[in-house]
Amino acid sequence: MDKHYDISIIGGSFAGMTAALYLSKISKDIQIAIIEKDYMLKCDRQPDGRGFAISSRSLEVFKEIGIYNELKKYSGTIENIKITDCDSSFILDFIGIEANRDTKQLGQIIESYRIHNALRKKIEESENISIYCPNIYQEIYNQKCMITLNNQMNIYSKLILACDGKFSGLRKRYHIRTTEKKYKQTAVVFNVTHEKPHNNCAWEKFYPGGPLAILPLKDPNQSSIVWIIPNKHLDAYLKLNHKNFIAQLDQKTATDIGHVTQISRKATYPLKLVESDIFYNKKLLLVGDSSCSIHPIAGQGFNLAITSIKTLYELVKRNHLNGLDISSPNVIEEYNRKSKFNALKIAAATDVLNSIFDTKLLAIQAIRRFGLATLNKMPKIKKFFIKSAGGC
Repeated sequence: MDKHYDISIIGGSFAGMTAALYLSKISKDIQIAIIEKDYMLKCDRQPDGRGFAISSRSLEVFKEIGIYNELKKYSGTIENIKITDCDSSFILDFIGIEANRDTKQLGQIIESYRIHNALRKKIEESENISIYCPNIYQEIYNQKCMITLNNQMNIYSKLILACDGKFSGLRKRYHIRTTEKKYKQTAVVFNVTHEKPHNNCAWEKFYPGGPLAILPLKDPNQSSIVWIIPNKHLDAYLKLNHKNFIAQLDQKTATDIGHVTQISRKATYPLKLVESDIFYNKKLLLVGDSSCSIHPIAGQGFNLAITSIKTLYELVKRNHLNGLDISSPNVIEEYNRKSKFNALKIAAATDVLNSIFDTKLLAIQAIRRFGLATLNKMPKIKKFFIKSAGGC
């Protein structure tokens, strides 16, 4: 049996579902297929302690695809961000009202499972999105955009989007080279309940082994923690009993949110920079982590994916409204150029930032602290960083 669509998406997680919903808003005439190896229908994800920092610009996309109102009931607001270096007395403040006088915020913290469930439910309601799951591709004929599934169905489309993650099988299949860097760090992610209210403030605290982020959740006494730990110390931390783990955490967070009274299940994510040399092969486009996966130091991973999806949306919409082929060379070349430029900029910034704050050289430490103090007194430069943090 053969099926025909305008766009086929391989991978039905965050990037794949967001791309499907956003591109489907261009026109009801655009038919989209999602191919996902896991069973994604009628199955809510459960809390896993992971939260996403969603920038103001990405929240606008959430509004357009119709999931914002559902998510805002559960989201924490980032009204300001405070950045410190090894408990230095110097604090760099990013204030939300300076980025957006209407919302007075830099973004929101939303638990990942809530985003996933909201995306899935909205896709089930869509009239021009079809889901094939649990299905995997057996063959892909990229030149004619044909995908043969494991049930022998052939799916034809004009564009194929590879949304199959950091370890993309499609990227490897088409021998798209990558630049990679292992950070020898692991992100330990979990939620906490704490004594002091967070006052809608996010903290990024830099230590020699890696940063620790405190991200405000909806409840004023609950936050999401992203603790970057060197791999050589990871087992020791994870083997600590509940009381001792909290004691170690309190040393880094108690002055900001008080004593931690409760902690959720911990999830771990080994950190590695992966950036594709190009973001396409013929009529297949890499989207999300398959194109570029970055260090979480600035919380921009999912926002970077949404930015590339927005770029693709604008290019496809332009060609569709003008009666042009949505997979024409100009769409593919522009997507590659714009998305790669933005990814390279963000990847380089997060990599350099992590390297600078990870160094143990006293001279660099002194410069860092001087820089934090000085930047607070330079409104024009600070405004640039504030707008970047809010995705404005």
